[in-house]
Amino acid sequence: MNCNRRVLRSLILLAIVQLAQQYCYYLKLLSFSSWDTPTYKLEMKLHVRNNSMSSVTTVLEEVPVPQWHLIFIQNPSKRRNGMRSDTVRTIYNSTIKTCDFWKYIRRVNAWNNAAKLIISGGGSNMSLDCPLKRGTYMMNVIQVPPDTSILKFMYQPNAIYTVLGTVYSLNPKNGSRRAMCHYEVNCTIIKHC
Repeated sequence: MNCNRRVLRSLILLAIVQLAQQYCYYLKLLSFSSWDTPTYKLEMKLHVRNNSMSSVTTVLEEVPVPQWHLIFIQNPSKRRNGMRSDTVRTIYNSTIKTCDFWKYIRRVNAWNNAAKLIISGGGSNMSLDCPLKRGTYMMNVIQVPPDTSILKFMYQPNAIYTVLGTVYSLNPKNGSRRAMCHYEVNCTIIKHC
């Protein structure tokens, strides 16, 4: 009985240490850029104080079927062994209709909580409807929480990560796509313990 308690205590202590290590990593936003069209305006702001961004999207013309194309890449910044540099690594590359977003993101547990915070939390009113109606949509807290466990596994010293995003308008009649806006966000993962 005493041995079982010791084993249980050891397992609990190990779990607490693992949990503490998980929160040692956070995503630091470095820079961003964007372009948009006259009918789809995207305005982004970087908030250095709380390491987050916010965006205001003004849709002046209804978008029949909005699509998001996201590419998440890792750009290593140092040479290994002084010989050659590592290649750019694509971590995520996907195109999805916004109205199917939640069905898809629920399968990607690593990013589910971050997506909920960005799209639904903090007074955000971003619409994932098809069609996307005219209006002004805000995302007030664009931030990856430090409890996002995948940060620990993605951490590489001095690596720069880039999110490339494009919003398309998909024509349901003929399947053609038209780019509405494009953005690029650069960040790094910091280990602070």
